Amino acid sequence: MFIRMFFYKIKEISRNRTLLGWNLVFPLVLATAFFLGFGNMIKDDPDTFKTIEVGYVNTDEENSPFSQVLTSLSKKNDGIQVLEVHKFSDVEDAKTALDGDEVEGIYIEESGEVKTIVPANGLVSTTLNQIVREYENGKVVIENIAKDHPENMMNAIAKMEIIKSVLKEYDFGTNTSPYLQYYFALIAMSSLFSSWISTRMLEGMCANLSENGKRFECAPVYKLPSIVAGILAGVVLQSISNGIVAFYVEKVLGIDFGIPLLNVLAITTLGSTLGIAFGVLIGSLCKNKNLLVAIPLCFSMTCSFLSGLMWHQIRQFIEYHCPIINRINPAALLTDCLYVRATYGKTEVYYRDIFTMLIIIAACLIISAMFLRRRKYVSL
Repeated sequence: MFIRMFFYKIKEISRNRTLLGWNLVFPLVLATAFFLGFGNMIKDDPDTFKTIEVGYVNTDEENSPFSQVLTSLSKKNDGIQVLEVHKFSDVEDAKTALDGDEVEGIYIEESGEVKTIVPANGLVSTTLNQIVREYENGKVVIENIAKDHPENMMNAIAKMEIIKSVLKEYDFGTNTSPYLQYYFALIAMSSLFSSWISTRMLEGMCANLSENGKRFECAPVYKLPSIVAGILAGVVLQSISNGIVAFYVEKVLGIDFGIPLLNVLAITTLGSTLGIAFGVLIGSLCKNKNLLVAIPLCFSMTCSFLSGLMWHQIRQFIEYHCPIINRINPAALLTDCLYVRATYGKTEVYYRDIFTMLIIIAACLIISAMFLRRRKYVSL
């Protein structure tokens, strides 16, 4: 019986053209408008790290420790490749490649020393010099330990590996364009639009809102399975809608979220559940049919504005002056969750946002259940 009600709710919601337009078509149109407006600023973000083309000349042994460092940096680590190494047999060939813009810098290893040649100061020169500096510091540490306390060599190497793992764990990862926050806020807005699904569902279940509600209230059956089936159907359809939007942005528009697509779908499913839960709460409290459209619209757009849909810096402004708003705003929580995951990875803030959204979902459904089970009418 529950499965039948679930599929009936799927059919009922999917045949509503208004919901289909606002929850699927409108986010796709807005995503396209964002792409036409500043899509190239995201794809060609000057702050995005790009693999450095570097030349390498080694007049000493072929398999030196520094050459092994360059080899490790030439491999992709979490999708990031720091260096693309071009080996040259002599210095003149390397300098010719540098003059011809084939490489952005040169490493010359001679007599155990590494020299860096770059045409100008900037991000490339800083990165290349820092690699040599870290290599030399580690080399000095290992040489001193080997000289003074050779018995501690293995322990020292193990500790250096631990330091590397700690740095890797808290690495900021790929840089995220500030314009990408508009797409995160767009997904948050689309998720909150699902509140219309649950308010429309409750409109057909409340006797004071529709004729269907009167028949539903008079039916000699349990109401809970039908309500739960409607909630699950709404979550499934909105999750599919959000998944289509995310797939369209990544695969069609070519905007990389910096997050595995499955992780994006999991987060947006949680956002869909959040929107549905708020819609159930609004529907259980509201007794005016006209307000069932106005309140979700005002609620969704206000939360979306405060999450950065119209101005991406407003979330940082609120965080500085009144952070509690960002802690209870569902759109800000979802936007922040996506942004933190893309920029910093699965940090404490990422899990805090997820946990807060789960608490809000549970609170909305519990309060809604209390109001729905206490409904009384003078007559039907």
